[in-house]
Amino acid sequence: MLESYILISTVLFIGMGIALFAVLFPLLVILHFIYKKRLDPLYFNEDHFSAYELSIYNSFPLLLIKAITYIRAIVLPGTMQKRFTHNILKPKENPVTYALSLISFLIIAYCGLVLINTLIMGIFFYANQ
Repeated sequence: MLESYILISTVLFIGMGIALFAVLFPLLVILHFIYKKRLDPLYFNEDHFSAYELSIYNSFPLLLIKAITYIRAIVLPGTMQKRFTHNILKPKENPVTYALSLISFLIIAYCGLVLINTLIMGIFFYANQ
């Protein structure tokens, strides 16, 4: 039983690594360029972001956080109503951007679940020593 759990966890962890480096990072880079052309002129201003956020989200590692913010606003618009008062993209208006955002969101959720599983597995093994 324990051996099968270890095998499943290992496969999930390897899948997470592949999903992160082979799929998620290129998707975020592609989405960054889409967002830069379409959403930044409309939403990346003082109405939706603070002056501090505007200054830090233009550099490389943090521009991915801005892309993840847009992904969350597109896929789950109800969760971003405090920042964006209305939906920033309707799925029927641009299905390609919505599909890429949905795939990115699902990969991020999968990686989070795998990390939680890894943490639980580590706690389980530490407690059984």
